[in-house]
Amino acid sequence: MFIYNKVGNREAAEDITSDVFVKALTHIDTTRDERSIIAWLYRVARNAVTDYWRAGQGARVIALDDARLGRDMVAPVETARQDRAAGRANALLERLPEKYRTVLSYRLLQGLSVTETAQKMGITEANVKVMQHRALKQAASLQEDNGDYGR
Repeated sequence: MFIYNKVGNREAAEDITSDVFVKALTHIDTTRDERSIIAWLYRVARNAVTDYWRAGQGARVIALDDARLGRDMVAPVETARQDRAAGRANALLERLPEKYRTVLSYRLLQGLSVTETAQKMGITEANVKVMQHRALKQAASLQEDNGDYGR
């Protein structure tokens, strides 16, 4: 929700969120406490949104489904980069256990709070925090094993 509220376009928000997710997995310091990790994630997201607007992408982003235009109207290089980032994030998520995928989806992709995630999953808030920490740590480890550092 944070990114969507800043860009106002679902497709652009999804692309930026994928990029932020990949960056987070690449550079996360799992030894830090949860508050500092969350603050860092917001900073990464805010920087990604700033980069998006600086690049002038916000001026030309349109929902292709709504406009009934072909994909060829979007800059091919940018589309390919976004597709690769989304593909890496999805492939990494698929390698995680289901409960980890679920917690990361709720927390990072859907922007739900710890409380909301706990309610949806039927677990305690403390369990959500622990599960999120372990999921990010395992995802970072899987990414390192692949030698994929956000390229």
